Amino acid sequence: MNSFYCTKDPITVIEEGNWPSGNYCILKRGRTCPDGAFKNGYVFWDDEDSANRNSAGGELPSGRFGTNTRIDYCCRSDGSYSTAIPLPTFTPFYLLRYTSFCQQVKGMHVREEIVYTDDEDDNNSNNVHGSHLHGPVNGQPNHSIYYCYYWSL
Repeated sequence: MNSFYCTKDPITVIEEGNWPSGNYCILKRGRTCPDGAFKNGYVFWDDEDSANRNSAGGELPSGRFGTNTRIDYCCRSDGSYSTAIPLPTFTPFYLLRYTSFCQQVKGMHVREEIVYTDDEDDNNSNNVHGSHLHGPVNGQPNHSIYYCYYWSL
């Protein structure tokens, strides 16, 4: 599975204002989550041991990218998913589902997309910690990640 990430520079985020209240997760970049009600968490994938060809490069979210993968997230649940929040609408983007359905965004359509991963089969150590996106469960041999894809009306 190949993943490509788009992250915002924390300094740019400060200039553009805070993230709105709602029920969603974003990729963590840097040491802390943005200001507001975000809480830290992560998902750890115990990637396949045999024929593992993991690689990483470029601008990455916070985490660890080696023979196994850990991605850090910032999640908030201080608003209802059904209350449309204001975010930029000039280009498509993803948020991640947190405790409910995909967050509604003003002026945007949304489609849920699920990515299933086939992780290590023997002595699997998949785990999650803290506030993490909807889907993964500690002790499960594979993860299901719920993405919310947004495009303008």
